[in-house]
Amino acid sequence: MSMGRKTTIGFDRTIDIEWLDIAAARVSTGELPTETRKVLWDFLEDLVPGNTNNSGRGKTLTVLTRIWLTVPEQVEPLRDRAFKCLAAANGENRVAVHWAMVVATHPFFFHVATHVGKLLALHGQANRSQIKRRMTESWGDRSTLERTIQHVLKSMAQWGVLKPGSEKGSLVVARNPIRVSEEIAELLVHGVMLSQGRGMSLSQLVSHPAIFPFKLQLNAATLRRHPCLRVQRQGDQSDFVELAENPCHH
Repeated sequence: MSMGRKTTIGFDRTIDIEWLDIAAARVSTGELPTETRKVLWDFLEDLVPGNTNNSGRGKTLTVLTRIWLTVPEQVEPLRDRAFKCLAAANGENRVAVHWAMVVATHPFFFHVATHVGKLLALHGQANRSQIKRRMTESWGDRSTLERTIQHVLKSMAQWGVLKPGSEKGSLVVARNPIRVSEEIAELLVHGVMLSQGRGMSLSQLVSHPAIFPFKLQLNAATLRRHPCLRVQRQGDQSDFVELAENPCHH
């Protein structure tokens, strides 16, 4: 599984936030994934062309399935917490909950978001060609790379976090950072940790470039109670966060 996750791009469609809402809402009721897939398949009929698994509609369904329906085992505890947050979240906070799930289930999306976040922090804008160059370094120069990056960026724009900048090919933030509740902040850092796969200091984690659209306030004491994360105090009094060794329980 882990090898495949790294080498498979996976996020190869532009995904509408409303589709994520529907997928999550259906699954959270305890509906079987096969049922939810059928509902989504019918729902997408007039929106995305195709009638086979390999068509646009089939691929869109595959992405939605990976994010909310059948997630890797280590993502299940995150998904259970995400359902609870989604039930109470307003529009902009819903984006953050979906973002945590996409980041956790799609390393490709995680890496695009990381590069976008870094470029925005450096230059106030992210250029498509710079993003592609940086992605090529880690994912290789695949024929599909450019198109897939576009799908990720278009999805981010559709979710209201990015918009075209004044320079050709540039992107800028579409809004002020979304302030999220502590529960949702925990989802976001847990999602980052699952894709990152290695520990980092709490201060780095809270301001990780992959979660650039959001403003997190997280307390180390709260995070210490998180069953899936381990927080350790370093000699220099900073807190170091890593994934807990044992698979955490829901």
